Amino acid sequence: MERLAFYLALLLLLAPASAWADSGTCRERYPSPAAEAAMFDMAWTTAEQLEALPDVDIVVAARGGQDLSRYGLRHSHLAFLLREADGRWRAVHLLNRCKTDRSQLYREGLANFIGETGGHTDLRIGIPDAPLRARLKALLQPPARTAHALHEPRYNAVAYPFRTEFQNSNGWVLEVLAVAMASADGTAPLQDRTQAQDWLKTHDYRPSVLHIGLGKRLGARLFVANATTTDHPAGERVSGNYSVVTVESVFDFLRVRRQLQQDFSIPQVAVAGAAPVAP
Repeated sequence: MERLAFYLALLLLLAPASAWADSGTCRERYPSPAAEAAMFDMAWTTAEQLEALPDVDIVVAARGGQDLSRYGLRHSHLAFLLREADGRWRAVHLLNRCKTDRSQLYREGLANFIGETGGHTDLRIGIPDAPLRARLKALLQPPARTAHALHEPRYNAVAYPFRTEFQNSNGWVLEVLAVAMASADGTAPLQDRTQAQDWLKTHDYRPSVLHIGLGKRLGARLFVANATTTDHPAGERVSGNYSVVTVESVFDFLRVRRQLQQDFSIPQVAVAGAAPVAP
């Protein structure tokens, strides 16, 4: 009965509760019943494991999404999972819907965040240390002015980490983390993306370097609205080796700064009839 009640609550949360953005106008593609069941099961398991963490009310989470296996990467999308006043865990993250050139910030339930990736990719959970968690929660509580100020609506899936023309999902999470980390240094609070990026450079954040072949670059330039390499330095555009904010680079940065208290995975849920996906 407890699990059934949880599923009913998740059904209510599939539409973002008090969302930071509406759902857009693109046509929705609904998951199969088996995939939806996997979403609910993984959301239930995730909520259970988060509830079992003592004194933890915010974590960094990474799920699948884009297939980055050719780069040796398993997860593609970062979010903050936040336990709110009603006791529910919700995701706060940046999404690019419909593959347009725009993004919005969303606050939504765990099942929405996990989506169909719960059937083929585990969920990676990072627990920042206690002081950082407290600063992150303060930044993300409504009205969350600084978190909103760090959002650039012009979306680029391969946005360069140290320029402000564009932004991707992981870049927003990284910059919110930077503001929270910097506030412990005794310096004046960071107010915008330029200051956050300057702080990241000064404190040796190292993005991942992904090689994107000429054919993919030309295809993106001609046919894809949500990816461009025009904001990258000339040397990267010539070589095809692009600096990008990835899940791994953010977790590595937290670890190097000794602000990652724990790092663990929540296993994927098998979907009946689905072909196995190589790790």
